[in-house]
Amino acid sequence: MGNLIVYLAVFAIMFQMGCSPMISHEESTAPFGSSARLALSQQIYNPEAGTDAPVVGIDGRYAAKVGTTYQEGPKTESKTGQSVSEIIIGTN
Repeated sequence: MGNLIVYLAVFAIMFQMGCSPMISHEESTAPFGSSARLALSQQIYNPEAGTDAPVVGIDGRYAAKVGTTYQEGPKTESKTGQSVSEIIIGTN
């Protein structure tokens, strides 16, 4: 008899939750595809934004140094001791 009361209580709670009115809410993020629509509208408003005109406002020497640094990649110093792959493989 005790189990029947517990089951009925659980069923009543679930039934009340299922029959509760749906709460409307606003989306917290932008709708899907809004970034593509924004880019398209910006191109319509300013069609000359993507011309072949040279870029102004950046120093050539600085840009060359940034390019070579990017091509070389990050510089990391090797520490003494074995790496994880050397420990797994077993090489010294």
